[in-house]
Amino acid sequence: MQQNIDNIKFITGNAEVLKNISKVPVHRMLDERVIEFLGALSSRILKDKRTKEYPDVISYAFWIRKSSLMKMKKEYNSPYQRIGRGVALHIAPSNVPVNFAVSFTSALLAGNASVVRVSNKEFVQVDIIADALNALYQEEYADMEKYLVLIRYEHSEEITQMLTDICDLRIIWGGNQTINIIRKAKLPPRAIEMAFSDRHSLALINADEYLKQDPEEFARGFYTDTYYTDQNACSSPRIVIWMGQEIEKAKTIFWKSLQELVKKDYDFAPILAIDKLNELCRLSAHHTGIHDEGMDNVVKRVKVDELTKDLMDYKTGGGYFFEYDAKELRDIIPLLSKACQTISYFGVEPQQIAELTLEPDVKGIDRVVPIGHTMDLAFIWDGYHMIETMTRIVYICLLYTSPSPRDMRRTRM
Repeated sequence: MQQNIDNIKFITGNAEVLKNISKVPVHRMLDERVIEFLGALSSRILKDKRTKEYPDVISYAFWIRKSSLMKMKKEYNSPYQRIGRGVALHIAPSNVPVNFAVSFTSALLAGNASVVRVSNKEFVQVDIIADALNALYQEEYADMEKYLVLIRYEHSEEITQMLTDICDLRIIWGGNQTINIIRKAKLPPRAIEMAFSDRHSLALINADEYLKQDPEEFARGFYTDTYYTDQNACSSPRIVIWMGQEIEKAKTIFWKSLQELVKKDYDFAPILAIDKLNELCRLSAHHTGIHDEGMDNVVKRVKVDELTKDLMDYKTGGGYFFEYDAKELRDIIPLLSKACQTISYFGVEPQQIAELTLEPDVKGIDRVVPIGHTMDLAFIWDGYHMIETMTRIVYICLLYTSPSPRDMRRTRM
């Protein structure tokens, strides 16, 4: 074990904390000490001068404010006693910098200790949160250090297995390939796993309602959903479905407004132009009815005449969008496989979208949210109630006196 630990880089905590993490006691779900700690973390993050440059860090800090978490605690109602499962091992993704913090926050609130493997990619967002944690450990929250260790290590089956051996819960964020690699490490018999695999998402816009909106404000919301993560987030729409009567007019205004915003705010990498051309050629080689709608490489639009089940396999990021004009809501069913995560909407009744989940050919849709909110932080994700799933239930049966055989005979009489 020591040799493996020597190959681990500790961002928070140290080798001694890691060796003893399986010995720390669990908390009750939504324990107030944990809430106080997260509230202090929020304050510390918001005081960091670097934070103002990163909206995702600001969102995370507001999400974990003590007042917000205490409100959730008061509103939560369960007939069961829920406590942490023990040690949660998190394999964080490399495409959404703050995701690692969302994951460990859920685990802490569930009552668990956490070991988090963060990406080897260097993100300032990770540094901001890690620095805040280390500062709190040096102050009044030294007792919380033993509950949270952030680490990095190069791919190693031995280290992954070592960490898996001590976990009671494994959370894997990443593509299908990452999940398959991590699953080579066998879980202990009582441990459970939550896997967040490759997903796709779509945007649904009623053109007639869109034309009543401020196009610049609307473009800003769509930009947040897509370009902020280069469309790498599973919740980022990769296709825009149009409905209504004034579709062509709405398209002209919408894409022009988005293009102007992207050219002003987005740092376009030249390699993206090559990736987009490759995907367009690959799609055209296998399907008919594919139309390059022009514009430029910053906003690449590909209109399709038909929605096929494999359409989302021809994807890339950085502003590469499919488009389809739908006559009715049911037209989108071919896209609603198990891989479909989020439908963002505008001008369409969300309950009608949710009703599609009951259709026999629909296996997906885990989230239905307004356009501009696909990146919102939440404790319900990919169909999981994150905190509840990370707990175990202590079933309590109250002692009662069984009726005597004599009493039972009287009852029958």
